[in-house]
Amino acid sequence: MKLKKRLFYIAILFMALCLMTGCLGNYGTIRVADGKWGNTIQNLIENWQDYDIYYAGLSYKSPSAIMFDPKKGGKRLISNKWMPVTEQSVVKTIVEWLDSYVTFPPTLSKILGPKGEFFGYMYTSAIQQVVVREIDPNTLFVEDIPLPPMDYGGGLRGEG
Repeated sequence: MKLKKRLFYIAILFMALCLMTGCLGNYGTIRVADGKWGNTIQNLIENWQDYDIYYAGLSYKSPSAIMFDPKKGGKRLISNKWMPVTEQSVVKTIVEWLDSYVTFPPTLSKILGPKGEFFGYMYTSAIQQVVVREIDPNTLFVEDIPLPPMDYGGGLRGEG
C-alpha cells in the first residue's frame, strides 16, 4: 500500500512539473551585439531607414531604451507600449539622452529568439528588465520598460 501511495505522489509531482515547464513558454534573450550580429549604435543611427524603430520610456526625451527591428529578414518585434520613431533626428535625440545617463551607461545588444535566431537590436542600460517572449517562430513580443534608470543616491554608509 505504501508503494502505491508513493508512486501516486511521484506521478502527481511529475505531471505538475511537466505542466509548469510547459506553461512557461519560450523566451528570447538579450546579448551584447558582437560576433555574427555585431554592430554599433552609430551605424544603426546612420542606417535608421533600414529599421522599424521604437523607444520605451516616459517620452523620447526621457527614454529607457530604443529598439531597432530590421525591415528585412521576415522577423518581427512587437509590443504594446513601445512608441514608433519615424525621424532620424528623434533617433539621435533618444540615443543622446540614453548616453547622458552617466551612472547607467547603455549597451547595444542583439535580440535573439529562443533558438538563437537574430531579431534586432536594443540600446539600453536596463538589460535586466527586458523580457522577450516568443509569439511564433517569426515574432517576439518585447515587454515595456517604463522608466529610465535612476540613481536613488544613498551615499556612503557609516557617515554620521
